[in-house]
Amino acid sequence: MIFLIFCVYLLQVLTILEPCKSKDLHYFAIDWYETYPEYKGVNQMTIIIAVTLFLAAVITFGLVMKKFRDAGLKVPQAPEEPPAPVKPPEEEFTEILDVLLKLNLMIRKDRDVSEEMILKIEEIIDDLKTIIPAMMERYPGESLTYEIKKIGLSHLYKTVKEFLDLSGDSREKQLDNFKTTIQSLQDVTHRSRDIIESNETAEFKTMAHFLAGKFS
Repeated sequence: MIFLIFCVYLLQVLTILEPCKSKDLHYFAIDWYETYPEYKGVNQMTIIIAVTLFLAAVITFGLVMKKFRDAGLKVPQAPEEPPAPVKPPEEEFTEILDVLLKLNLMIRKDRDVSEEMILKIEEIIDDLKTIIPAMMERYPGESLTYEIKKIGLSHLYKTVKEFLDLSGDSREKQLDNFKTTIQSLQDVTHRSRDIIESNETAEFKTMAHFLAGKFS
């Protein structure tokens, strides 16, 4: 839209400028007549307007093509490829356990957290303590293993701490969203536990895609 307004403005300017007040356009017309004498009878302003419209068409075409190219570069979100482990599994799991223990102590010390929410969070913690070592041992290279470890190492703790850091009024406003998030995490850990216990390897990628989109 800005480009079209600019073109209209440019044409308006060109129609009121006399040749003597626009030397570049004047000499352009002279060069044109010298190069193509057969067009000597064509009005100078007609040539200028024609060139302007041609340039406008070229630029518009370029913008349209850029838009198509940009649209073609978009790809659907996929779960992250698990990076090569930089720590031994035992050390990595110990780090996750420390985070989960810290989280458990944090919710138990906060008197404003309801017993219902404490029990839900502790149930998620218990699921993670069972799921993560089993996944790390049996499926170390799977994307699902990587996503579950991220929940235990950072996502669950971050979600709870951000809520606890709110003031009393803000907590009340955000309580429903917080409950929904905790319920989603509980559903995820329950489902992941079922998948692992039943060895449903066909469900790994589906679950990993879901976790990457919802909790990453």
